[in-house]
Amino acid sequence: MQHATLVLDRDFTLAEVDPRLFSGFAEHLGRHIYTGIYEPDHPTADEHGFRQDVIALVRELRMPLIRYPGGNFVSNYRWEDGVGPREQRPRRLDLAWGATEPNTFGTNEFVTWCRLVGA
Repeated sequence: MQHATLVLDRDFTLAEVDPRLFSGFAEHLGRHIYTGIYEPDHPTADEHGFRQDVIALVRELRMPLIRYPGGNFVSNYRWEDGVGPREQRPRRLDLAWGATEPNTFGTNEFVTWCRLVGA
């Protein structure tokens, strides 16, 4: 077995790191979207149905970029299903997680939410 030594010096830099490198994603896994970001009946929900407590926390992260949809959900997501009036959006089987996706939180809502969190 070979051994190595790593020395870190916080004052030594080669170049500045572009802040756009640090970002995140919103995924339809578990309760990330529904009851996480979007929960119209929550006491902190705004007029869009977004939880204000979550918005405040995400704002603190100062993420310049958030990808949607992120993770495995993207494999069969159709962005067109998430635009227009909610009552006219199709419900589809989410093949990634085996659940019905109502498209209540879709492309339109994500763009609005990003503006609110500063992404």
